[in-house]
Amino acid sequence: MSGIRDAGIVPFKAGEISQMALVEVRFGHQVIEAPQLLRIEGVTETLYDALTELEEDVKAELIDGVMIVHSPEKTRHEQEFRFLFVLMNLFAYTKRWGEVLGSMATVHLGECRKVKPDIVAVRQERKQIITEEAILGVPDLVVEIVSQSTRRYDLGEKRKVYEQAKVLEIWLVDFEREQATVFRKTKQGYRSETKKEGFLRSQVLKGFWLQVDWLWRDELPNPNECLQKILASL
Repeated sequence: MSGIRDAGIVPFKAGEISQMALVEVRFGHQVIEAPQLLRIEGVTETLYDALTELEEDVKAELIDGVMIVHSPEKTRHEQEFRFLFVLMNLFAYTKRWGEVLGSMATVHLGECRKVKPDIVAVRQERKQIITEEAILGVPDLVVEIVSQSTRRYDLGEKRKVYEQAKVLEIWLVDFEREQATVFRKTKQGYRSETKKEGFLRSQVLKGFWLQVDWLWRDELPNPNECLQKILASL
């Protein structure tokens, strides 16, 4: 068993795991509090599928033979997720744009690449890539709600995977730093736009915009009221 390589990240090798205990880490007889990100190296797609089938409530991803297991999120993360998911989902449904799915939807981006964005969106004309088990292909838009424990992973390794797959739009919402960034695919590569206030507009979810400071309020606004403001502006 390896030591701690990065803050909040503990690496293992698949052959070193004798029992399916994804949320408890032991060093000898000492129980260590579950890390924010647990990395298990040497994991095949077959093993990943078996592990995630046994632990359906645990969020785990697979990137190039490394399984990344997430510990349960903090309350604020879940509140941010709920607000954005409901708002985007209602907008997409109202405009008959396509499907917006939540954080346990698996996106299969290629061999040994299975990720679970916090929010994933697929246009109506591409809904055939959505199956009962997973999204088999590249979504049009993904959203990651960033926290201290996942910031390095979300902004680095995971974002690169999205860019290599050519996801059209990548939203990164960092509620701790109170900033939101959108990476948009262009002919010249990806270009980013970061806002702490003002408006962010989606070029993929046509007509959708977000007043960024909605996300930083102590009490998040009613998504239905926000939806009406967006629809009234169209």
